[in-house]
Amino acid sequence: MPDKGLKIEDFDRVLVVEGYGDLLFYAEVLEELGLEKRVFIKHLGGNTRLSTILETFITPDLLNSKTNLGFIFDADDRPQATRDKLQGLLTKLTGQTVVDGNWTTSTPKVVLFIVPGGDRTGEIETLVWNSWASDPANAHQKQCILDYIACMKTAGKTAHSPDKGLISALLAIQSDEDPRLGPGARDNVFDLTRPELAPLRTFLSGFQIPGQA
Repeated sequence: MPDKGLKIEDFDRVLVVEGYGDLLFYAEVLEELGLEKRVFIKHLGGNTRLSTILETFITPDLLNSKTNLGFIFDADDRPQATRDKLQGLLTKLTGQTVVDGNWTTSTPKVVLFIVPGGDRTGEIETLVWNSWASDPANAHQKQCILDYIACMKTAGKTAHSPDKGLISALLAIQSDEDPRLGPGARDNVFDLTRPELAPLRTFLSGFQIPGQA
């Protein structure tokens, strides 16, 4: 669980995410990588007015005081449009050429990562669901979740976000005290070392201090 007493001013490495729920999940991944005490996670309160918020957040003072700035956002329904928009905006605001998935080489180093990755639509829940559902050990549970979702559909109820619905249905049983992605990761529902999550771990490993494990 992130320490709410932490201040961005005390860190030279910052990860920017969309919402607080995202923050909780990425904090767990950073902890798995041994980086939880080295990276400050800043959430932007959701994707509403994302461009305006970034324009306010990325200031000359921020750029001059940090060594690493990472930005991770959901692709949603238009991955290429989302990628193009954010690459252009971050390039403008940082003065560096920002390309999805690649750290820049100037100071501060800047990176953008669009999930679930590539040309796939969706969000971080999409990536995590695919990772969990691909594990043969979860095959029986997976079918139970799919059967439940299908049954609800016949009753006229579908999730606004299909993958959030799948994750929430799983966590309603596996992590019922707080059935959200971050607390679910904290409760070890998800194997964060799964190969499907390798691109995410590689992205976050870019916050590693050179020469330190």
